[in-house]
Amino acid sequence: MIKEKGGQARCPYDPQHNSTFVYVEGELYTGTVADFAGMDPIIYREPLQTEQYDSMSLNAPNFVSSMSQGDFVYFFFRETAVEYINCGKAVYSRVARVCKYDRGGPHRFRNRWTSFLKSRLNCSVTGDFPFYFNEIQSTTELISGQYGSLSAQLIYGTFTTPVNSISGSAVCAFSLQDITDTFEGNFKEQSALNSNWLPVQSAKVPEPRPGQCVNDSRTLPDLTLNFINTHSLMDESVPSFFGQPIVIRTSFQFTQIAVDPQVKTPGGKTYDVLFIGTDNGKVIKAVNAESADSHEKVSPVVIEEIQAFPSTVPVRGIKVVRASQAGDGLEDGRLVVIADSQVQALRLHRCYGDRILSCGECVALQDPYCAWDKVEGKCRALVGPAATDASRFLQSVATGIHASCPPSKGLNKDASSVGAISANQNKFPQDSMIPSKDSQGGEIINIMHDEEQESSGPEVSAADSPPPQYSVETLVMAVVAGALAALLVGFVAGYLCGRKCRKDEDDNLPYPDTEYEYFEQRQNVNRLAPEPKLLPQEEVTYAEPVLVPQPSKMHSPKGTMRKPPPTPTETLFQFPDGYGFRGPRDNFGTLRSHQGDAYRRNDGFATTRSVKKGGGRHRSLGRPTRNRHNASSAGRSSRAVTASGGQSNRELAGPRALESPSPPSSVSSSSPSPPSSSPSPTLVPIAMSGSPPPPTLTPPC
Repeated sequence: MIKEKGGQARCPYDPQHNSTFVYVEGELYTGTVADFAGMDPIIYREPLQTEQYDSMSLNAPNFVSSMSQGDFVYFFFRETAVEYINCGKAVYSRVARVCKYDRGGPHRFRNRWTSFLKSRLNCSVTGDFPFYFNEIQSTTELISGQYGSLSAQLIYGTFTTPVNSISGSAVCAFSLQDITDTFEGNFKEQSALNSNWLPVQSAKVPEPRPGQCVNDSRTLPDLTLNFINTHSLMDESVPSFFGQPIVIRTSFQFTQIAVDPQVKTPGGKTYDVLFIGTDNGKVIKAVNAESADSHEKVSPVVIEEIQAFPSTVPVRGIKVVRASQAGDGLEDGRLVVIADSQVQALRLHRCYGDRILSCGECVALQDPYCAWDKVEGKCRALVGPAATDASRFLQSVATGIHASCPPSKGLNKDASSVGAISANQNKFPQDSMIPSKDSQGGEIINIMHDEEQESSGPEVSAADSPPPQYSVETLVMAVVAGALAALLVGFVAGYLCGRKCRKDEDDNLPYPDTEYEYFEQRQNVNRLAPEPKLLPQEEVTYAEPVLVPQPSKMHSPKGTMRKPPPTPTETLFQFPDGYGFRGPRDNFGTLRSHQGDAYRRNDGFATTRSVKKGGGRHRSLGRPTRNRHNASSAGRSSRAVTASGGQSNRELAGPRALESPSPPSSVSSSSPSPPSSSPSPTLVPIAMSGSPPPPTLTPPC
């Protein structure tokens, strides 16, 4: 150990934070977070760092990878797009760079990058309305190769759609020259808070140009430093090298990618073989069949799909390992696939010389690693110096058909034919080369099965296909059936419990401690509300309910509701209204003030009172005091109180009495009438029920 340093800004506090690093010329460059909460993203090289808590520099990034090339260090990440903030929220893929020789600026910029720039990576399906794969997931190392007539340095990356969008993944390639040209283009700015993001005019860009490597960045003027501090975003995005994605899938997501660059074929052409890891444990082997002839066309060919892990285990890392020296058993290379708790070493090719028996079947694989050996008469891997001998080996990666051998009988070669996606099985079926209609058009996918084993070198193995899972429809039906069954069981259980635990009918009475029920309280719930105030000279006529003699069961709360002793019908009739009566009920005489003399009815309410008020408007009647009748009494007493004012009951029971009727409990039978300036009412006794009718009351002169 040479020197020990702190881990802040060099590694994250949480392993779930996406970080990256690269060690270049004795200096460690990191892209991570500098605080425990992950709210302070940083690109750091001691002592320089990006501006803290500045969304223009880094806005909630997820770092993917980093690399060094020339005078710059490049960082690949995805972040919330600050230029899209006025239209909503979106995540863009970015590439950023800093100069290796950056020393910071003067004064307040001494610990800040003076060369930090970033641009968007554009991986999209072209058209009038492009479909974007905005979230970068992984990248490869920088690869140098020949693509048609153009030599270029490429970097491949996997991109996905957002998690709340239509699931989709793609592989795009970007040229280092295109990235450099973007950083040499226009800057992007927002002149006001609600303005659009527009390119900066060339006249506003200071000299020397911000973002360049200079001999000593500490001598840069403040104008340049202030400009790059607020204009770190470039206007143009980096286009895809081939103009479109190489491989697109919608049934799962790509997680990792590795490439075996510039694999030579017997015809002298070279191809980049892609190995793509997925989130369901698969490894996809693909190639762009047009890359050897053109850098503007894409002809994707998925050679095989290998189930390296169970479908619930995502691929976390993937790398192509070549032989470091002769004789170590890795002349043909290995593919190392990494999961959270597993590591697999797979062969780069499965040419199956003992199973592919014809030249057409071997050529139809379109695998740059496999060719038909005319000397040995079998399909074999291209290993060794003789692998590029076109006179001995027959191969056609671009079309899958060679003129020197007839096409395979089991494969109907068509421009739009697509082979079935592979899965590891124990046997290699003869009809496995039959095209499938479920895959995308324009791709030839051949079924390959990793069964061949070797005694020396790393073990090659693959997981079996997982058992089938239940569909969504089955799950919905099961949930609905379970809910209905639970409701039925609950209903039956409640019904049975209700029958066994039925209570006595006397347990639910509202007043169990009283000898009779207060009918007026049951009819008037708001019985504690203040009584209405009567106007002067206003008469209220009401009747009290008849108290039925107490039955033999003394302590029953339903005593008054029992059937009373036989009484002549003409003298006792409690409720005159019929069953279908729809008018206002007058069970307690509270509505009789508008009926005139018609209120004198044999309905069981024998006690009738008429009170005439005189005096102030705000005087109210007292609450009634009930008089119990003796159980042995044979009739009902009644009394009348009539005001001596010279007016009859018919005259006083007018509309006012109807508008403001006194509740049944508003007047006490024993309380005297309130004082008034008018003459006091005269109490006249009335004959008992069953006696001759009382004489008519005549007001005094």
